[in-house]
Amino acid sequence: MLRVDHDCEINIKREQIYYLPNRTRYQRYVALFRQMFMASLKNPRAHRYLRNHSAIISEKRQHLRKNIYIIHPFSIFSDDYRHWWNFMMFMNLIASLLLIPYRSTFEMYRNPTDIWTIAKNILLLICCLDIIINFMTGYLDEARRYVEMNSNQIAKRYIFHGTFIVDVLSSFPTDIIFLFNWNNLLVAREFTSMLHVLRLFSLRTYIINIAESYDIQRGYLGVLTFFPLSILSLHGLTCLTWIIPIVQSSLTSIKLPNTDSWTVISELWQEDNQYRYWSCLMRSIAILTRSGFLSSEPKAPEDQYVSVVMQSLGTLVVCYVITEAIRLFKADNSSKLKYQATVAQLKKYMRYKQLPNSVQERFLKYYEFRYQQNYFRESEILYTLSSQMRQEIVMHSCRKLVENVAFFKNLPILLLTRIVAQLKSEIFLTNDVIVRANQPGDCMYFISTGTVAIYTDSGKEVCHLEDGAHFGEIALVMPDEHRVASVIAVEMCELYRLERNDFMRTIYPYPILWERIKKIAIERHEKTMIIDAH
Repeated sequence: MLRVDHDCEINIKREQIYYLPNRTRYQRYVALFRQMFMASLKNPRAHRYLRNHSAIISEKRQHLRKNIYIIHPFSIFSDDYRHWWNFMMFMNLIASLLLIPYRSTFEMYRNPTDIWTIAKNILLLICCLDIIINFMTGYLDEARRYVEMNSNQIAKRYIFHGTFIVDVLSSFPTDIIFLFNWNNLLVAREFTSMLHVLRLFSLRTYIINIAESYDIQRGYLGVLTFFPLSILSLHGLTCLTWIIPIVQSSLTSIKLPNTDSWTVISELWQEDNQYRYWSCLMRSIAILTRSGFLSSEPKAPEDQYVSVVMQSLGTLVVCYVITEAIRLFKADNSSKLKYQATVAQLKKYMRYKQLPNSVQERFLKYYEFRYQQNYFRESEILYTLSSQMRQEIVMHSCRKLVENVAFFKNLPILLLTRIVAQLKSEIFLTNDVIVRANQPGDCMYFISTGTVAIYTDSGKEVCHLEDGAHFGEIALVMPDEHRVASVIAVEMCELYRLERNDFMRTIYPYPILWERIKKIAIERHEKTMIIDAH
């Protein structure tokens, strides 16, 4: 048998390996709590990167010895709880990125209620807590294939190579700065709250983490991140479009902008918040897409600066969309693109060799049948697999073909596996001669797909053989026997060939089976000769 199911009967309490015996109840509770933050067999990523149980246990020992207050990236917390934390942070950021910019701009003139102030700072407090968790969570160094648990290295990576700076700026509760000038610096207080828009950079990280936990292909991550980020970015730009003219006028109390401001020209100050937001949204879209349907051209300096920045962002967005679209297309069609490139090279080669059109058509039909318009390097793929896995693939493809042969029936599975491993695939085009009558035979064939026609020596068609059939088995046991018929491909066929030398080398250790197979083959050959004689 190629595979067996192992039911382990050895019961080992693995936590005893790295915890001292005779612990108190309190120590057991502490150890149980720490288990959540250590490498776990229940974390799929632990098996993917650490690969075996002993490596996971080694990680636990090192964790207890050196970095007991660090969260392991392959822990239960990182798998289950961190997943829910990522999801909670995703929802928290969606809510805060929608509410805080809107409340800080379009409802600035209203005195903020205590409920909103508390809710706003709770949202920011959760973001601050996330920063602390990021400082306490280890990471996998992909280059070294090493789990980094050193707190200094974690902090260095997060600060210099992560989103630490924007996380701090966007999560800091800026209301604290204006506690003693709460009403005197109203515009400045609300404008600094707009720093929370910078959290868009870390939101992308949470979306990717959630997508990876559901095994979503990386080719689709660009699409998944684009839509929420683009909507929230457009929302933030809409709010900035309204507040920047106000900031230009005053940082203390709300004052009417300059007469050149587009908000004054459009007479938005007499409208309600919904109309103001809609107008700002349409203006932001017009500037980003350069569609040219602005109600008024920017005249005030601040409006011109905003337009330049937004048009630059619009260009970057277009480049990002094109890049992600190309990446997604290549990810989904990589094998098809390789096939098309290979066929293009084949056509150039045939034109270089000045082959006739009929030959070129046969070559192209062969490639189309062989690869089904999806190019893959089968030899390289099989080379990377173990011999056991290669046998499984061959057995899946060819076992039924071999078992249909009369003298192969009831063979031991080990011998059958060895015979199947000797099969070699061949593709024949329409009208190709596979076997010619009166020629010495040295192999037999199994039909995987396609139809072949059997002809007598005189050229009379006898029958057709289709998928699952076989022919030429007499050549395996009678080395001096010539072919009694010709075999021609009626359509494109994929056959598997079994050489006599390979078969003899495989059956040699089983002399009793060899005699039985030889007897059955000779009897079948004699019956065939008698039928042909009549």
